[in-house]
Amino acid sequence: MSFSLLGGKRFELCPEYDSAKSFYGKAYVTFMVDDSGASMILTSYETPIVSLYITSKGKVGGFFWIYRHPADLSNTTWRHIREFFKQAGLKADSKAQCLRDYAREVG
Repeated sequence: MSFSLLGGKRFELCPEYDSAKSFYGKAYVTFMVDDSGASMILTSYETPIVSLYITSKGKVGGFFWIYRHPADLSNTTWRHIREFFKQAGLKADSKAQCLRDYAREVG
């Protein structure tokens, strides 16, 4: 499948690892494609939170926190973040672990 087929498409984030049946339209993933590759952007409560760069092999090649203070986010948004990371194949056991492993460069 070509990433270009997904460029600019927005999909509701559906729980696969979380115990919730739905996030009730509060979390979305947008696929963006440009000359440098593809990325997925998580939006929670209409606020862009984090972007994951996807390699041509479909693996996470890096991430960028759009929301500059992730420690300040609500518990519900952190449920969205953990679900997003887990679906991308990243370890996301807790807010503390995610902050330690993925947000250390945010300032």
